[in-house]
Amino acid sequence: MTKVVPISRDDELLGVASCWVLKLDDGPLSASDEAALGAWLDEHARHRELLLEVADVWDKTDALGRLADLFPRDAAADRVSRRPRHWRWAQGLAVASGLAVLVVTGVLLLTPGADTTPPTPEGAIVTSAAYETAIGGQKTALLPDGSEVVLNTNSQLAVTFTPSARVLRLARGEILVRVAEDRVRPLSVVAGDRIIQAVGTVFVVEITDERKVELMVSEGTVVIGIQPPATSPGVGDLLDNAPWPPVLSLAEGNVVSAGEAVTLSATDPVKRTVSADDVEVRLSWEEGRLIFRSEPLEKALQEVERYTTVEFVFLDESLRTRTLSGRFRAGDVEALLLSLRVNFNITHEYDGEGRVLLSGL
Repeated sequence: MTKVVPISRDDELLGVASCWVLKLDDGPLSASDEAALGAWLDEHARHRELLLEVADVWDKTDALGRLADLFPRDAAADRVSRRPRHWRWAQGLAVASGLAVLVVTGVLLLTPGADTTPPTPEGAIVTSAAYETAIGGQKTALLPDGSEVVLNTNSQLAVTFTPSARVLRLARGEILVRVAEDRVRPLSVVAGDRIIQAVGTVFVVEITDERKVELMVSEGTVVIGIQPPATSPGVGDLLDNAPWPPVLSLAEGNVVSAGEAVTLSATDPVKRTVSADDVEVRLSWEEGRLIFRSEPLEKALQEVERYTTVEFVFLDESLRTRTLSGRFRAGDVEALLLSLRVNFNITHEYDGEGRVLLSGL
């Protein structure tokens, strides 16, 4: 028997609003996505209010400025500022904690019958959720199919499940995914213009500051495909009962297996073999630690900066190529600086603007 989960209408709509805010923050919408958003907003004034609230909580109101016809800046700011503060705080807490929305027994996230949103068969379950972590934060999400996703520091993720698709859309940051096996419905991670598709696999995906996509597989096999901008998924696409994204083929060169990593950028993918030690280093953040093995100091400190608001500045340029080895608690800058002082004779001082100035003795 299908279990009906009692949730409010606002909670149902909040999941959709969260997905739209992530989509808007990622860049200009396609014409079809803009039309789908406009149709959803026109269905009820509450839709517009929720979208504005989510954008305000995530500090993404500027993203709405891309749609001047739908969101004049002055009007958007006024609608947000007039919302009672206690309501905004409560909604912000729900979104920030990764609110999961379950819609059961024929209730859709988008109103059935709209041209941009074909209805899901009666009795089908549609799940939408949005997750976000702050700098230095971490969050684990158990998905309805039994898959597990761990968000690393400063990450943002939208999740949508339909009867034909399991889609995770990474807007920024890094995730570790343990995929529950479902060969009829592969799980797809959309990161930038790439689709990473898997069944019963463990892998980690990161969008770097340079907007490259880093992928490492520790168990199983994944297939990589390209997501053309013209067909980037909107909420309407994700709720379409037609399969999306398409099941990718095992074409030569598109497969990454356990013990392999690849950097996906505008140029050809660069695949490399990784050892068990490499996997341990790469996944050490899940346990709240950072492991370095003969890592150039400049690169190691760039990794540390991901978990803190501190910025490291080299006053002595020769220090950049010094190598660092050791295990450190992520975000524990003082312990790291002590180690640099004791083991490498590297001194430091704070400049009062969140920067640590490094010098050699």
